[in-house]
Amino acid sequence: MKNSRGKRSIPLFDLTLSAKARKEVASTLASGWITTGPKVAAFERAVCRHLNVKYAAAVNSGTAGLYLALKAVGAGKGVEIITTPFTFVATVEAILMTGATPIFADIDPRTLNIDSEEVARKVSNRTVAIVPVDIAGYPANYELLSKVADKRRLCLVADAAHSFGAAYQSKTIPNLTEAAVFSFYSTKNLTCGEGGMVLSRHKKLINKVKCLSLHGLTSSAYERKLTNKWEYDVVDFGYKANMSDIHAAVGLGQLTAFNKDQTKRATLATRYIKNLSRLSDFFELPVIEKRCRHGWHLFIIKLHLSHLKIGRDRFIELMANGGIECGVHYKPVFELTYYRDLLGLSEQYFPNAAYAGRCVVTLPLYPSLKVADVDYICDCIAAIVTKHAR
Repeated sequence: MKNSRGKRSIPLFDLTLSAKARKEVASTLASGWITTGPKVAAFERAVCRHLNVKYAAAVNSGTAGLYLALKAVGAGKGVEIITTPFTFVATVEAILMTGATPIFADIDPRTLNIDSEEVARKVSNRTVAIVPVDIAGYPANYELLSKVADKRRLCLVADAAHSFGAAYQSKTIPNLTEAAVFSFYSTKNLTCGEGGMVLSRHKKLINKVKCLSLHGLTSSAYERKLTNKWEYDVVDFGYKANMSDIHAAVGLGQLTAFNKDQTKRATLATRYIKNLSRLSDFFELPVIEKRCRHGWHLFIIKLHLSHLKIGRDRFIELMANGGIECGVHYKPVFELTYYRDLLGLSEQYFPNAAYAGRCVVTLPLYPSLKVADVDYICDCIAAIVTKHAR
């Protein structure tokens, strides 16, 4: 990728919508029905088939989906939900919106995912659920987390915003949990532009989410249109979180290209690993284990700051000088002013998350990225760490 002056310009993320997505959107606009309707239902069925799960509820964001899934499993005032401090703020927002109290467990420094042993130590008589986050698309240790949840009769609800396409021991994330919540935000591997979905093996849970997502109504406008009956009731205190047919149309179209896009992501990730393995003194590459299929939503390296004369932020500046945009996923929750003050958090209780927050760098990774671009990115990294080696 070069600009008009010939200088490299590689963004952190770039989106190319498929021709099928554009066609699906056009047909939706022409239909005259653009809110929750036939496209949403079709998208739910398609995602269920793709992930080999029976039940799904499409919603307007992953954040809303997580909130509703937690409400459906009993989250509310007076209970606790264990999660990771190394996540996007949306995870904590969803917990707090239910009225529950978030309790944080430190992370495994290798995977950046929640540490199951820390989770076990944080369980109390008030705990009702555990919310792991599959950072970068790499599944949390669901085997050990399930043991903790089963022993204490807790619900395991995955924040799987990054892990559409990932698997643990050959099972997709919804098949390992009470519910898994995906995000279809514009940067995600499968996008609707905006949107999310709750998937589960449990029909009752999904029916609860669907009801709550439409103000607690017993039927949607489209369902009333099909039956030609206006009558409805409100049976719960609900929320406005339904997905529109326009967004579902984008998702339906993008799903047809998903496997091809995932193959490209995996190819680019393999290229990164091949090129950067020789520089292991300066940073740690993503963990890959046989029991897991990485979703490759993000490619995150962890700088070995003790081996460099520069910090993470300066490293990102130097990459930008070479025309390469990098990111940080994530700034830990306890570093965010509002949540630090609200919850009385301190980094001293989460040393692994605190260190990760200072050393992680996200490199560009998306299907339209070229192998030659990855090679250029790796060359720039090599030049920077070599020049600034301690």
